[in-house]
Amino acid sequence: MNKKVLVIDDDKELLWLFETILNQEQIQTVTYHSGIPLAEIIAEEPDLVLLDVNIIGYEKNGVDICTEIKASENHSSLPVLLVSGESDLHALARCCGADDFIAKPFNIDYLMDKVKKLLT
Repeated sequence: MNKKVLVIDDDKELLWLFETILNQEQIQTVTYHSGIPLAEIIAEEPDLVLLDVNIIGYEKNGVDICTEIKASENHSSLPVLLVSGESDLHALARCCGADDFIAKPFNIDYLMDKVKKLLT
């Protein structure tokens, strides 16, 4: 699979896990330990953004970042998969326009099913 996933999460262990899992599936992975501006996300040219909702140490959370992506005239079709331990993740995903969501802790096979679905 010749795809690229941009992962944004403030948990370094989870970043390592995401990268390991995705690389095993031959998916190029770029990770960020903090939130990044929309321009940097676009510059990476990802096929999917895997985005934590709560990003400590950044002025915007994952919902804000997702909302920016989906409001972008030229990049609104970029798939976003929210990942969080939040209790009402479905409502958060709906309000920011995320394409899908997965709750922490997650099953690796379930995560990969969602990732592959969004990459096709």
